[in-house]
Amino acid sequence: MALFNFFGENEHRVFNYKPIYYDPEEGKRRQMFGAVDGTLEKEKKEGTYVPGSYIKGSLRDGAYSRTRSHMGKTRGIIGIITLMLIVAVLYFIAKFYSML
Repeated sequence: MALFNFFGENEHRVFNYKPIYYDPEEGKRRQMFGAVDGTLEKEKKEGTYVPGSYIKGSLRDGAYSRTRSHMGKTRGIIGIITLMLIVAVLYFIAKFYSML
């Protein structure tokens, strides 16, 4: 059910997708410059290129492992503060309950 809109009807959003195809000139450039930076020899020594090999294991070596250690410290501090607050609240409840 449509509601009244002061600004008229909204335009449909369109995703401008341009597919990426193999470019033979880019392949030639990669072969020429691969010999310069050493990636060509590395791929020849290890065998053929496996898709995703550069990405595999990147979470273990990346920012995830660095932030994980900081999260442990932060979690410990938050836990200690929470326990202190719970003890303080229980102390005040016991103190004021005995006054009644």
